[in-house]
Amino acid sequence: MSWSVVARKDFADAVRSRMLWSIVGLFAVLMAVSALVPDLLGDGDPVVGYSIAAGLAETLVPVTALVAAYLAIAGERESGSIKILLGAPHSRLDVTVGKLVGRTGVVVVGVVAGFLVAGVVALAVYGNLALSEFVSVTALTAALGLAFVGIAVGISAATSTRSRAMALAVGLFFVFALLWDLVPLALTYLRTGSLPTPGETVPAWQMLLQQLNPSEAFGQLVDTALGGADAPGAEGGAAALAGQVSGPVPFYLEDWFMLVILGAWTVVPVVVGHLRFRDADL
Repeated sequence: MSWSVVARKDFADAVRSRMLWSIVGLFAVLMAVSALVPDLLGDGDPVVGYSIAAGLAETLVPVTALVAAYLAIAGERESGSIKILLGAPHSRLDVTVGKLVGRTGVVVVGVVAGFLVAGVVALAVYGNLALSEFVSVTALTAALGLAFVGIAVGISAATSTRSRAMALAVGLFFVFALLWDLVPLALTYLRTGSLPTPGETVPAWQMLLQQLNPSEAFGQLVDTALGGADAPGAEGGAAALAGQVSGPVPFYLEDWFMLVILGAWTVVPVVVGHLRFRDADL
């Protein structure tokens, strides 16, 4: 399997990045601190720490994934080493799939390492790991990382230079982190002439636009994994949407559809990027 050869080499190359492991180290430290916060507040529930950790991961994991993968293909295209890789022989599809798998491996290792640190701290401080919640949040965070690796590899496959790949990666991060929530608000204002007030219900389509952000989809899944609206520190999962949406909650706001959204962000950018890479003149 030629793509697996590419994946192994790419994983080995990626783990040499000092910047990447600096981010992973920071992530591990913050996960450990998150696990300690409930004890500092006089709360003996490690689930509160996992909720805080997930909130931090919502920002740090996308950064880690984008840094890990945005140059996966574009960097080699600019340097010319992609021609050597394709002459190995590997097809362009092998390169795309191998890069996706290799960079995913790097991010998942970083996520698991960070949460293992948090788990050790939780077990030492509280004597209770809350295993089900720990495993669920770790797996969901890895899924968020996979989605952003897919986005980054798609960007890298679609661009021919490092600068373009960096500009797109940074731009998309700010869109997801800062600007995304403005889109449904702007559409609501255009439709009604006013902005929704706190506590006011909104149309289901508006909530869907918000949840199409992979970080928002991740947040809903984590809230449910930690016990929904009753979990300490959680904002509530799919069940909480009943009080926020006008009318019944449609299927596309259920938790399982959030997994579909994360899967789509993993696959669609890679497919689009590969199609451009496949037809590019190298």
